[in-house]
Amino acid sequence: MMRQIFSFTVVIFLHINMILAQTSGANFLQHQDQLLIQDRQDETLVSAQVVDCNAASTGLTSINDLEKKSFTNAWSETWPGGLYPGGSNEMPAAHKLAGMLVSQQIMPMNTSGNPDEINGKVVWLSIGMSNTTAETQRFIPTANNYPNKSKKLIFVDGAQGGMTAGIICTPSQSNYNVFWNTVTSRLTNAGVSSAQVQVIWLKEANPAGTTPIRTYYDSLYIQHKRICHELKSRFPNARLCYLSSRISGRYASSTLNPEPYAYYSGWVVKHLIEDQINGDSTLIFNGTNTRSPFLLWGPYLWSDGSTPQSYNPAIALQCPDDFQSDGTHPSTQGTQKIADWMLDFFTHDDLACSWFFENPPSYCLVSSSSNLHQFTVDIFPNPFKESIQIDADLIRTLELSTISGIIVYRVSNPGYQIEFGNIPDGLYLCRITDNNGNSYLKKLVKTSGH
Repeated sequence: MMRQIFSFTVVIFLHINMILAQTSGANFLQHQDQLLIQDRQDETLVSAQVVDCNAASTGLTSINDLEKKSFTNAWSETWPGGLYPGGSNEMPAAHKLAGMLVSQQIMPMNTSGNPDEINGKVVWLSIGMSNTTAETQRFIPTANNYPNKSKKLIFVDGAQGGMTAGIICTPSQSNYNVFWNTVTSRLTNAGVSSAQVQVIWLKEANPAGTTPIRTYYDSLYIQHKRICHELKSRFPNARLCYLSSRISGRYASSTLNPEPYAYYSGWVVKHLIEDQINGDSTLIFNGTNTRSPFLLWGPYLWSDGSTPQSYNPAIALQCPDDFQSDGTHPSTQGTQKIADWMLDFFTHDDLACSWFFENPPSYCLVSSSSNLHQFTVDIFPNPFKESIQIDADLIRTLELSTISGIIVYRVSNPGYQIEFGNIPDGLYLCRITDNNGNSYLKKLVKTSGH
């Protein structure tokens, strides 16, 4: 790979951190603050002016349309295309298998974060700026009207206008606490808690102004990583974090996020996910030293203005109807389109099968790319006291792990009855692998019966 996210010299490291911390880079964040005010004004702007749709093509290609191709960035580095590594729009099989195991840990919880299959909830939370909150506000009623949505699934909009990536990950920023306190208040108002947040949709950006493109990209990458740390710290049960990047900025008339800045936010997301896949120690998502939720793409929303993606021709916002007059924020019609795309995404994502649906549809039963199957092997009794019986042939291995991913029992060729008398009561994830390499998952409850 011919990419360097950072050159990791002392000079560049200090430069970026000064930007983020508002030391000698104070002018950058002061400009952000000015644009934040503008962003909030734009949200409530009522104007007869119509967005100018005459902007020429950006000449850029959506990342998913660059599958098996490459992109030369503004500083002459070559980046492989595709949403995931290897020039592919598909998640690597090993990472997907890990993600499926993580998704199986999502379960209804009470406000203290303890499993509660009867009264517990699974909270889906959005995090981001003005576009994110506008899109979430359309997505929530759209998703709630979906007839097969799980009754345990609660959607909460934590995104807020003007709350950019640089603000929400920088404690020295005056609006840092405002943002996170507001998130907490919205969770409370929805009757849920931080401990119940298990799925996050993250869509963030920064005001561009006249910032050099590489500086914008480098800063936004660092800030996204720091946001991941914030999310895991504030929401310890957050398992999955779906990321999206900005919509097209081709028609933008302000300096908030015109092209090519909107486009480069997609590369930030791609490279952040890629670095977790490649084992970045600051993005660990399982075990005892987790720093981040499991990262994966949500819907990729960028297109070259009104020109649709080739990979997903449904993705394109039409000018002028789908944009506000500033060409940066989507209109009411535009946000509804995005909400529909989001619903389509979550109702067809393999990692959402275990928590989104009241009754999982047939396509959730098998994940063809990862060889991981939803549970088709009978295990009984469940809950169990000391032992379980398995109604299946040709079992190679059986693993029992805690919901935090710690393996407490593993056996090869287990037979039909397995004793678990020595493990503590609680909720466990059982993974069975057959002789063909297929993996089967089921949640099991160990109880003493008292």
